[in-house]
Amino acid sequence: MDQLTKNDLQQLDTADLMQRAEAIRDAVAAKSVSAQQVGQLFCDLIEACGDINKAVRLFLSVNVPEIQNDIDKRLAGADEAATKAAAEIQRSEQTRALVESLVEKLSTQNLNAPERVDIASAPAVVTLTNPVPQKIGASLFPRFGLGSVLFISDHKAVEVTPDGMVHPVALGRSTVHAVATADTSVYKSLCIEVVPPRLRLSAYGALRLDGKGNIRLT
Repeated sequence: MDQLTKNDLQQLDTADLMQRAEAIRDAVAAKSVSAQQVGQLFCDLIEACGDINKAVRLFLSVNVPEIQNDIDKRLAGADEAATKAAAEIQRSEQTRALVESLVEKLSTQNLNAPERVDIASAPAVVTLTNPVPQKIGASLFPRFGLGSVLFISDHKAVEVTPDGMVHPVALGRSTVHAVATADTSVYKSLCIEVVPPRLRLSAYGALRLDGKGNIRLT
């Protein structure tokens, strides 16, 4: 029987093949080679593997995970951008709705019809002989409405000018009405008491004097 010639097959250098596949990947990623050069690198990989199917499988096994990671990152970035865009759209819609609501309210507002009278300041007690003028401060709501406030007193203890200046005339109490001129059904009533002069005491119980040394009265 003829002796068979022993033919030792060369073992594939898998480390070298992996390096070749990675070289193709890195070259493409860096855009440092032309398409022709990439093709040549792939041909070298096929020749080293001895089979195109093995070369393709090896190339994909090296590159697919990184390609998938890159796709995931891009999709995550797109999702984040879409979420931010949706939030901005929602805020814009809320702002637009608020502006439209305000415009509608203002357009239907009857400027000649105030809703209420607000009293900012008013004396509750006035001394009969006190020469210091007292004034009632009042305004209409809404502020942009037409008309003003007219003050009317019952004349029992105080007289009030139309602009709100209070003048005590007798001991007792008076009711004062702050009336909206644009709609007399809208008004605010307050009570002012007129009291006799009283001595004013300091925190220590002594009489309080004015700058000229005179006794201060309320």
